[in-house]
Amino acid sequence: MRSIIPYSTQYINNKDIRSVKNVLLSKNLTSGKKTLQFEYKIKSFIKCKYSLAVINASSALILACRALNVEKNDIVWTSNITYVASINAAIHCGAKIDLIDINLNDYNICLDALHKKLIYAKKNKKLPKVIVVVHLGGYSSNLKKIKKLSKIYKFKIIEDASHAFGSKYENRYIGDCYFSDICVFSFHPVKVITTAEGGAITTNNKKIFQKIKQLRENGIEREKIKKKIDPNFYDIVDLGYNFRINEINSSLGISQIEKTRYFIKKKRIISEYYFNKLKDRRIFLPKYNDDRMSSWHLFIIRFDLTKIKKTKAQIVNFLKKKKIFVNTHYIPLNYLTFIKKFIGKSVFKNSNKYYNQAISIPIYPHLTRKEQDYIIKNIFKSIK
Repeated sequence: MRSIIPYSTQYINNKDIRSVKNVLLSKNLTSGKKTLQFEYKIKSFIKCKYSLAVINASSALILACRALNVEKNDIVWTSNITYVASINAAIHCGAKIDLIDINLNDYNICLDALHKKLIYAKKNKKLPKVIVVVHLGGYSSNLKKIKKLSKIYKFKIIEDASHAFGSKYENRYIGDCYFSDICVFSFHPVKVITTAEGGAITTNNKKIFQKIKQLRENGIEREKIKKKIDPNFYDIVDLGYNFRINEINSSLGISQIEKTRYFIKKKRIISEYYFNKLKDRRIFLPKYNDDRMSSWHLFIIRFDLTKIKKTKAQIVNFLKKKKIFVNTHYIPLNYLTFIKKFIGKSVFKNSNKYYNQAISIPIYPHLTRKEQDYIIKNIFKSIK
């Protein structure tokens, strides 16, 4: 058994190492065939029309907002329980922001809260231009209902699927953009697959794809430029960024993406064991529907602290002493000093309750049954 058990960690094998080594020994470390191959593998796996690889999901979210022309005085909403990058992208574009409470079954956007907020916003002429829909832990939000609301209230949808590469909704892979305009993934080391650092954007809209591609390359235009005087001439037509992923990261991604289904299968087995062994009146387990397949990036449990008579901090510290490193995903955005400056004094009852009760416990493909039994035993000891 490991000396410490993290909440998540990457799985790297010899094939991954060879893939990276081959690029390091090649003549090209950036803007080459490996990135194009990785992008092709992403869109082939997900079955979308277009994909672009970038340096991380945070940059992907900025590009997504820019591609949908989010600018000053536009309004963007997202879930109150997510990583700050989900909403920072809108702030980078100069937009106004607001937050939506979660439901306490799967911890994604609460549809009732969303609908009520939309009705109120329409009356006050403050409807959002974009809603960033988060698939927390790899379990999809109810995309069909959110899409129906988008048609009524005329907002665009960006899926923040940082946790959800390989997840499915109604037998479609997240990222095929059937219910959205753009989808964003993260390939950070703790995510479903990793490129060390990296991310990707998918869409079915050619104009969005072309705009994101141009923005990713510092706003450079090459293809439409007449080059009679200088064959190397290019133009800058927009304020862009250098958000390209390199060949080394892409080569790791190519190797990792082939293991996606294997990783998810292993984590599903681990999650089923947790569901069976953690049935207890003091523990709330997530409630998931059969119409969705999670990537199981996270396994989140909540404690009924009124029954336990302990604080979340006491539980976390006990587990830490046992070398079990759990995590919180996430601190509610409305708690954060920077975000408070942009939002009103809204009440997020479910988010508050979730934050006080919830922890993410270890789940990754190479977590052993022995380690899992050790985790379960100590969870029960921590609430004794």
